[in-house]
Amino acid sequence: MSSSGYDNSSDEAEKGYDMEFRSYPDDAWYSVRVLLEGEFGDKLRVKYDNFPDDHDNVFLAESFKSEDELYDFIGRFRKVSDQLQDAECHKVVKGMRVCASDSFGNDETLFYDAIVDDVRTTHLPVLHKKHSIVNGQEECECPFLLFWLHGPNVGNVTNKGVANICLLQDSKLQPILASFMEIALQKIEKASHKSVSGTSFTGGLRQRKCAWQSISKLWPSEGGTEVHCENRQDTDVGGDKNFYIILVQNLEKELSSAAVSEFIHKQTSIAVQVYIFPSLPWEPYTNGVIMLDCKKDLEQLFGFLHNPNHLIVSLNGRPWVATEKMSMNDHWTSMLESPNKLLNRRGGGFSNELKVVCSGTEEYKKAKELRDLFLQFIDHVKGLYMKLRMEERSIS
Repeated sequence: MSSSGYDNSSDEAEKGYDMEFRSYPDDAWYSVRVLLEGEFGDKLRVKYDNFPDDHDNVFLAESFKSEDELYDFIGRFRKVSDQLQDAECHKVVKGMRVCASDSFGNDETLFYDAIVDDVRTTHLPVLHKKHSIVNGQEECECPFLLFWLHGPNVGNVTNKGVANICLLQDSKLQPILASFMEIALQKIEKASHKSVSGTSFTGGLRQRKCAWQSISKLWPSEGGTEVHCENRQDTDVGGDKNFYIILVQNLEKELSSAAVSEFIHKQTSIAVQVYIFPSLPWEPYTNGVIMLDCKKDLEQLFGFLHNPNHLIVSLNGRPWVATEKMSMNDHWTSMLESPNKLLNRRGGGFSNELKVVCSGTEEYKKAKELRDLFLQFIDHVKGLYMKLRMEERSIS
């Protein structure tokens, strides 16, 4: 424990291990508590439940180079999930996000987020199996198929029981985190004021792309191991790199980049950059791109967007249509370097205007009809473009 001048003894007394943190080295969730340290409370210590002090992580407020980095970090904290009880299994339904345990070698058990892909039963049309009574206690035997959102089994579906599942809890930002975030934001703002005036758009874009850098290099920690993601690059847009793009069509015209990135992070815990294209006045929708720097995250997110058991829609019912995934080439690089070609909107809609609708519901049925209609429209437009090109060539 640091012997700093910042007094947070009241915080220690008030808070136990009532939060969980998605660790960088293995991407798993751990029960933690957080402490402010440093003369001005500009250090955040993360202490892990049932781990010795040398496993603590210390994050410095001055290490965050952009708001994107900071928000991604804060998004890794949440209120500790509740263990699902046998009598509560009816709360778990198809399409629901849960925190679940997965077992690995050497009797290691880690927790990752997953989507309930299905609730299997042998007593159709009853949703869950009948429970048994063992030693006077109700025992749930319902099998849950989980689609893993991160961890070693990302993208796979496995069968788990009630003992493996925890329910996510609604929670507000913890006061210690809020205080640390405010200090970090002030440091980011102060650093931005020191930037050389007249910096080009490309230079500003490079600063924002610091979010793609390796977390272990940006945030040195005490007692922590280095995080690594396959295919993750530490370079800026315009340099040697491997960035990946998912093209998403049929978005609401007023939807903001921030709303989309926040929604994706909430659903999948993946940090992304989102760019929304301008649309013509008579077009009822707009398109956008989701940019990632890790191929593993690309496959996970594309799998989530293409999961046949759910659709992503706006409050107005407009369904997302993720049509393509690709490596970023010179075409996309030039667009990202030109603010006149691509609009990165930060105002507008909020992520709570987006939602996941599950198969079997009336909302899903309507959204699927709208999505199929949009795909037919796109095919028709492609045909018109081809016809236009042929007629242009015949004239020229």
